[in-house]
Amino acid sequence: MKKVFGVLIAGSISLLSLSAHAQQSSDKLRAEAMEATRHLASRIALDDARSVQVRRLTYDKLVQESQINTMYGDDPAMRQNKMRVLDEDYTEKLKAVLTEAQFKRYLASTASAPQPSTAGAVPAKAAGH
Repeated sequence: MKKVFGVLIAGSISLLSLSAHAQQSSDKLRAEAMEATRHLASRIALDDARSVQVRRLTYDKLVQESQINTMYGDDPAMRQNKMRVLDEDYTEKLKAVLTEAQFKRYLASTASAPQPSTAGAVPAKAAGH
């Protein structure tokens, strides 16, 4: 009986630890989405109403990127392909949210800015900014 109770306690502690780690990851991704949206807002003159939608899209994209990196970390070709599809999907969703002028500025800014293949349309954190 004591063994069973010990195993249940250990299992509960493990689940709490995993839950705390997942919450920290989620909080980190939310902060990254906020920063990326703020950066994008300054580049394309994003209004407050659209900022909320863009932040949500950006957060979803970051979550999916994290999942892709976890699932395909050992298969660079598949990972790159999944990231490309994710970037295309993100761009299409942005197009539906942004005004035509904002979307044109977005396309111009992403075309002129060199970006790592894993970051896609979400700007990487700039050091010192």
